[in-house]
Amino acid sequence: ADYFQAVKGGGHGDYHTIVLAPGSVQETADLVFDAFDLADRYRNPVMILGDAQLGQMMESVEFNKKSEPNSYKKEWALTGANGRKRNIVKSFFPVRGELEEFNAKLQEKYNLIKSKEVRYEEINTENADIVIVAYGTCARICKEVIMKNKLPDIKVGLLRPITLWPYPSQVIQEIAEKVQAILTVEMSAGQMVEDVKLSVLGRCPVHFYGRTGGGIPSPKDIIKKIAEIISLKENTTCMT
Repeated sequence: ADYFQAVKGGGHGDYHTIVLAPGSVQETADLVFDAFDLADRYRNPVMILGDAQLGQMMESVEFNKKSEPNSYKKEWALTGANGRKRNIVKSFFPVRGELEEFNAKLQEKYNLIKSKEVRYEEINTENADIVIVAYGTCARICKEVIMKNKLPDIKVGLLRPITLWPYPSQVIQEIAEKVQAILTVEMSAGQMVEDVKLSVLGRCPVHFYGRTGGGIPSPKDIIKKIAEIISLKENTTCMT
């Protein structure tokens, strides 16, 4: 239930934090490497948003991921003024217009991040009737529903956002053009579902299933919700 805090909250201003959402203990370890690389590349805070289940889970992990040497320039770095103009790192802009100009540069950086760093995993989204959108532990549970083919008469796919910011809005938009409905599954009263709806923009119905207070959705819960969605659609079709 920390999606809003991680993606929307934090403090003043139009800033963004890169938010990575692992789906396993191995991916949690891998994303730590990526988090430092991204923070260094973009000079931007990065958050790894796990959950209690991942934090207490025991799985084997291989630490075989290595950070590549940086090949990009750090124009902000204080490396001594030899061969370049003076560089002053500051956060106070007393001259009118300077702060707005600086904020415009930040927005350019955020747009660059959105164009290059969106990450997600797709499972069986091609030709799916319903696509589930979920991250973290919820996505693991949804994978079980799909992989064990617990709904043989309904084609179900999964989109798992790995970056919660930048969010995979474009791919969700494309999925919404082809499916009957999208189901968002969360351990909250409904937070990420707002970004799903903003991505879909009315192209298909968006449904939600969530548990709160430490409750964890079960495969049975998700199957029941999907059956309700299909039943609702069939009843609507009969009425029209």
